[in-house]
Amino acid sequence: SSGINAEYGGCKGSNPNTRGFTCSLWLLFHTMLSSCYNTSPGSVTALRSIHGYIDSFFTCTYCRDHFLTMAERMRLLEITDDRTAVLAFWEAHNVVNKRLSVVEHDPYFPKVQFPPASLCDGCVDATGRFDTAAIFNFLLRHYRRVLTPYGRLRIMGRQSGGKRYPM
Repeated sequence: SSGINAEYGGCKGSNPNTRGFTCSLWLLFHTMLSSCYNTSPGSVTALRSIHGYIDSFFTCTYCRDHFLTMAERMRLLEITDDRTAVLAFWEAHNVVNKRLSVVEHDPYFPKVQFPPASLCDGCVDATGRFDTAAIFNFLLRHYRRVLTPYGRLRIMGRQSGGKRYPM
């Protein structure tokens, strides 16, 4: 199903006009970047694909223009290593959350900097600064799993020797 009748599982808001589609896209994009880390096609390729999708197909012109301006400012298309691609997209998402935090959204799911300490102990210090090494490890663990109506399912992991296997 599509539109306002869609069920978005883990991204379902407290009312039909919140979260849903855009939350699901962020989840998909983070999952792509984390799942492609250090594998073929790689997170850099995933990041470029995400940028291309938003540039060519995202129908919210306001959202598209904000993303492309931010991507240019952050030089997302100049990134050449997978780790930086994963972290840069996380940073981009937090930039969007900060910008949108002043606009009224779902009161049950406020726009906050991610991840909160409640999800990742050690990712944020007492002053509110993020530890990027801890964040990176958290992102790989968190987004290599997908929340489905049937519970959490792991996507793909790596085995020594580069073989891929279901986790």
